[in-house]
Amino acid sequence: MDKKKLLEKKDWEYYVFEENSSIELSIPVPNPSPGFDIIYVLNESEKEMYLHTGIKALEKRIEDMKINFSSYKMNSWR
Repeated sequence: MDKKKLLEKKDWEYYVFEENSSIELSIPVPNPSPGFDIIYVLNESEKEMYLHTGIKALEKRIEDMKINFSSYKMNSWR
């Protein structure tokens, strides 16, 4: 069984994990209360761009996740 491996982080901004050959982006947001981690699994195109360019390749996705958080998987902090 594979475990999540932290690839990169900027505390309270973003966290990038790898698990079972997929890459997951997690963004913490304090609102709505009690706060949530917004989760997105990169598609193949985004994964290749991230592996080639780094976090810059995900800037637009991160902004979209902050604005449209309800369109993504949300894990409550509680």
